[in-house]
Formats: sequence, structure tokens, C-alpha cells
Amino acid sequence: MAALKADKAELVLLGKIYKETVFFIIMKPIYKLIKQKTYCCFPACISMILDRRKIRHAPQEEIGYYLGLIVPKEKAHLFTKVRTGRKPPAGYGTRVGKKKYSINNYFSKNKIKLKAKYYPLEKIISVKKFITEYLKNNNDIIVLFNNKKLFGTGNYGHTSLIHNIKNDIITLIDPKLPRKRKVKLSKLICTIKSHGKKKGGGFYLVSG
Repeated sequence: MAALKADKAELVLLGKIYKETVFFIIMKPIYKLIKQKTYCCFPACISMILDRRKIRHAPQEEIGYYLGLIVPKEKAHLFTKVRTGRKPPAGYGTRVGKKKYSINNYFSKNKIKLKAKYYPLEKIISVKKFITEYLKNNNDIIVLFNNKKLFGTGNYGHTSLIHNIKNDIITLIDPKLPRKRKVKLSKLICTIKSHGKKKGGGFYLVSG
């Protein structure tokens, strides 16, 4: 399950030394990095979750098809089975907001005993507490945000996994690179707001 470590950080103020406990929450076992295929950040995150939980699964392209993956016609040759068509309001990629393409529908059809729940920012009182509590309980958290606002390139929605939280610093597992990336919690929240609830911005909790 998630590990909870207490580090001692020393603060010097007016000649006196004060000690403050710094909590560090990290997923255990850790994620095995998977590089996403084009438009497959969500399926890649699901793949890493299933790997961490030692659940056998199909390739990310097939997971993407269950999740409603749609791409431009000029990108169809990159896939063996994919939908093409008009660009959805949230952009090309998966459409997990639709019931028939939901994460739970994928789990159900493939007899995977996990459940997913979407949490927009509007339903979370304290994001820091939300992340801390769910990681402690060994739940996986996918976060959907505006990539350009967080990383500086690509004005589109992107998903990553939350690997750990230390004070106000979040370590994400970014399937695009793939590698770990540290971001400030306040900045992550702003980029989720920028993407918006209508486009699915927020947190997707997977438990089981």
C-alpha cells in the first residue's frame, strides 16, 4: 500500500531552531513507466495502473478503443483499430466522459474488479487532503489538465498519474515522455481549472 514517511525539516528563525514534520506520501508498489501512443495518454495511465496492481490487460491501443478513442484521419495509419471523425469539443483522444466509453464500462466488459470515479475541482474542498488521503489508501489518481498551462507546450488536455505528494509538490508520471515530473500543487490546480469541467478536467480515482 502507499507508504507514509516523516522527514525532519529544520527551520531557522530569529536564532532559534524549530522542527517541522514533513509528510511524504508515495505509491507502493511504484508505477512501471509506459510511453503513450499518439492520443493515448489516458489508456497509457490505465495500463500503468493495471500493471501496478498486477492485472493482465490488453495493449493501450485496445484500451483506448474501449474508452472512445478518436483521432484525425491523417493519424489513422498509426493504429490497427481506431475511430476517426470530427474533432470533439474536448479535443482528439479518449471520451471517458460518455457512459459507453467510461473507465468503469471498460473495467466491467473486461471483468476487472476495479472502480473509477470522477472528481471535478468543484467537489473537492481541499485538493491536498484529497490527494493525501487517497494515496494513503492505495488508490490510483489520474489527473486531467491543460498541458500548455502546466508544461508550456501543446494547448490540449493531457493526463498523468499522481506518484507522490511532499508538502505542496506533486510528482506526476507523465506517459508522454515517459518520466516523473515535479509540479507545484497550486499550478496543477490552475491548469485543471483552465481545462475545465466540461472537458473533463479534474481527478479520476481508481480503487478496488
